[in-house]
Amino acid sequence: MSPRSGATRAKLIAVAERLFADQGVQAVSLNEVNKAAQQRHGSACQYHFGNKDGLIQAILDKHVPIIARQRDHLFDEMEAGGGVPAIEHVVAAFARPVAAKLLDPDGGKEFVRLNAQLVAVHTLALRQAGSASFSAPLTERLKHMLYQALKGRGIPAHVADRRLIIASVMLFHGLADYSHVLEGSGALDDANIRMFTADLEAMMVAALVAPLDKRENDDVQ
Repeated sequence: MSPRSGATRAKLIAVAERLFADQGVQAVSLNEVNKAAQQRHGSACQYHFGNKDGLIQAILDKHVPIIARQRDHLFDEMEAGGGVPAIEHVVAAFARPVAAKLLDPDGGKEFVRLNAQLVAVHTLALRQAGSASFSAPLTERLKHMLYQALKGRGIPAHVADRRLIIASVMLFHGLADYSHVLEGSGALDDANIRMFTADLEAMMVAALVAPLDKRENDDVQ
């Protein structure tokens, strides 16, 4: 890729993540992204990404590897300790690298808000590879650690599948919505994000390890 082509691609991604976050994925066309990015060629997005799903995938590919590296560091520390990972530690590794994105000036906040719109698709992709038209890369280790921790708490895999959806919704919508609140009051800073994330992690853990109801116990038996 030439430097000029790379710069155009990066500009399209930056404009798209802002428009998708502010207006919603479904409300923004590739033509609008082209115009907002001041592209003379009306098919610039199609040329670089193919379609909207390709553009969304490029946004994910921009941000997710950084999150995955931070998670892997935390997971390495857990595995070095041996035994079943504590669900509290796995949830912290799930949540904190995402929360840190809210202060990333290179589209991090927009990435979190975009992901709140895509959370159902991401969860489906985690559960069933190839089921979505784009994917959240580098999530297999997160899935393995989460299911291992829940198994250690007596939560069977089919229940863990459902609860993963709940936890993902809590994480992405919680961070996206609360970031709007903090931003509106001029308080979108590290201290407030850390405080909110700590509460969010506690609620995610509670949702993940909640006692099985009678129907779920009957399913297990």
